[in-house]
Amino acid sequence: MSVFRRPKKHRRWLWGIALLLTAVIVFFEIRLKPVTASAAEIQAQALAAELISSSVSEVLEEIDNSTEKAEIITYSREGTVTSIHANAALTNRIKNRVTLKIQEELSEVQNRRMDIPLGTILGSDLFSGTGPQIPLSLSLSGSIRSDFDSVLESGGINQTVHKLFLHITADITVLMPLHSFKTTVHTSVLISETVIVGTVPAFTYPAAGLSSS
Repeated sequence: MSVFRRPKKHRRWLWGIALLLTAVIVFFEIRLKPVTASAAEIQAQALAAELISSSVSEVLEEIDNSTEKAEIITYSREGTVTSIHANAALTNRIKNRVTLKIQEELSEVQNRRMDIPLGTILGSDLFSGTGPQIPLSLSLSGSIRSDFDSVLESGGINQTVHKLFLHITADITVLMPLHSFKTTVHTSVLISETVIVGTVPAFTYPAAGLSSS
């Protein structure tokens, strides 16, 4: 009789192991999704901000090496600023090149390794950040929006500082093995600034879609 019972017991052990493995997989999947999403969002935003900064710096460095300026400033005979105009052709070119450069940099982030400690995945406050590192991967893609804006700030007695900013918004899609999600990164980069002594001059930015505030 025992000869015929052993296979049944063996099958029960196999079913038990299979159920245990299923339970472990489900547990880790439930725990992994929120933990990895939170960790990946932080890492994706930091990485995107770094890529945006380097992309803008690279484009501006190319512009600085040329004779063109983002703003055209005219002066009176006394040396005071009488008007500031946007160089529409250059500012639009900066926007287009920055947008394309950032999109290219984001698309190159494929299967970037990200390590999360096992203690963090288990949700233990005591062991959070400890234990063996569980490797995961993330990939990025996104759409970029950019626009210029001019701002006037007080620069001291009888002085005004005119600043030109490039505002960049990156809507990023983060792809991971278990799921995907979206996040947004906002960055503002100072393009140029001009110290104005005396009366604030006229500003014209119609062609570049700029505004002074």
